[in-house]
Amino acid sequence: MSHPASHPVSGTPPVSLQRLVLPETPVGPLTLVASALGIREIRFGLPSGPDAGVAGPGAGTTPGSTPGPGSGSGAGPGPHLEAARRCLDWALAGPQGDGDPPPGLPPLDLDGHTAFRLDVWDALLRIPRGEVMTYGDIAGALGRGSPRAVGQAVGANPIPVLVPCHRVVAGDGRLGGFSGGLERKVTLLELEGLHPSGARFEARLDGPEHLELDLG
Repeated sequence: MSHPASHPVSGTPPVSLQRLVLPETPVGPLTLVASALGIREIRFGLPSGPDAGVAGPGAGTTPGSTPGPGSGSGAGPGPHLEAARRCLDWALAGPQGDGDPPPGLPPLDLDGHTAFRLDVWDALLRIPRGEVMTYGDIAGALGRGSPRAVGQAVGANPIPVLVPCHRVVAGDGRLGGFSGGLERKVTLLELEGLHPSGARFEARLDGPEHLELDLG
């Protein structure tokens, strides 16, 4: 299986990183980080610590990096960040998106991650909007790895929302963990038309409508 989100890392020189801050979304502020290859991270919250060198809702380079095309003071975000913003605007607009067809996913730069993690994240991208699967479902579809190992890979996903780790729940129906906290996970699921109830998620995890993932 090919990994559109992965790239070789051996001998790769340090790359310029650009950042875009979305200060107001239904799940709070989001900070997007991109290289020339694609989106590298989506972080919940505003930049802090070393990242605070570039402030505000615009784009810029990370401290210590070399400015790339389209970066710097007063410059707009690069094409990967713009594409990611369009995807997020659509995804966070509600169950039917913003009324238009979903925009294409921008390139993802996931250099340096293991093949197993890339396979798990590829599986996440195949879960349809408004559906959920369990960690065990994904392990079974992959044909390797335990639900626990899948859970660790899901938890390590650096690009939440675009790579929809919020669509994975525990086998007993509990929501499971989420890097942005359970409140954000509930919000993301509700935006897709699903309705978690309390600490347990009343999802279609059993029965004829149970979703099976085809990774062939």
